[in-house]
Amino acid sequence: MKIGKLTNEQLSSLVLSRLPSLSSSTLIGADIGADCAWIDLGDQLMVISSDPVTAGGMQSGTLTVHVSCNDIAACGVKPSGILIDIIAPPSCDPGDISRIVDDASREARKIGVDIVGGHTEVSESVNTFIVISTAFGFISKDHPVPYGKALQGDSLIITKSCGIEGSYIAVKEHADKLASVDPVLLNEAASYDSLISVVPEGVVTGSLISSSAEDTYRGYKRCAADLLHDVTEGGVLGAAYEMAHISGLGIEIDERLIPVTHATDEICRTLSVNPFRLISSGSMLIASSEPDRILDALSAEGIDACVIGRFTSSEDGFVRIDRSSGERVELTPPEADELYGM
Repeated sequence: MKIGKLTNEQLSSLVLSRLPSLSSSTLIGADIGADCAWIDLGDQLMVISSDPVTAGGMQSGTLTVHVSCNDIAACGVKPSGILIDIIAPPSCDPGDISRIVDDASREARKIGVDIVGGHTEVSESVNTFIVISTAFGFISKDHPVPYGKALQGDSLIITKSCGIEGSYIAVKEHADKLASVDPVLLNEAASYDSLISVVPEGVVTGSLISSSAEDTYRGYKRCAADLLHDVTEGGVLGAAYEMAHISGLGIEIDERLIPVTHATDEICRTLSVNPFRLISSGSMLIASSEPDRILDALSAEGIDACVIGRFTSSEDGFVRIDRSSGERVELTPPEADELYGM
């Protein structure tokens, strides 16, 4: 099988179709594009998500806190706690494990999340670090919740820029291949770890109640955002495809509108990878019929964001407008992330 995430078809046939039915306390469970489960605890709702870091190398401690906490933030919820499992290769130095723990602890302090448990072992089954994190958060039942699907006519908003995490990993793990890139740009990308969290934009967006006083979802107040999705493996295009797929809609995304920093552009050009298909924790995609309200709220918190597309009817299909040619072409499903081709 190919390295990377399973295709949507593989995920459906090999995994999702084989899972048992959900209990009544699980409001939302596993699905394509659904990174979090929602659990009814009676007087509260719990949101929980798990994610691995498999290609982060010695940056895995920094990344692991954010990849799962970002999933919680993509529900409009502030993460409360996290568990971390570290699987180390026999070739590692004991100090490597300490570094990963120290890095994870530093990032957890930054976003105010507790590391409450996990597991650590050395295994011959791996030849590089694999770090898995499970994050969770809680909200009261009077907190607005996203609908969980985009609606036809919704705008597609992106925060920050594309390729953030991939650029950071490239500089840290593939510096030898980037010798021709301006050191100023490399230093900029090396600082992108400060951008990887989407907790701020998730909390801001998640607090906005739909303008319609009658708007509810399963008895809960509706959020002004219908669907939020952090951009991980598969990049912006992969995340946008997943959002449309889970919503049963078509999508049109304009690559010419997707923000790309000069540093990311040069790194991707040098490594011959597509910045729009590159892992990008640090970016969040938001589907909403009230884009101006969301853009204004994000701007007030100093968070850059812009509209890059819209959700259409299923009959219109999956479309992207090519960055170079301006032509309308098919938006294909996400495959192995460009990170694995570096």
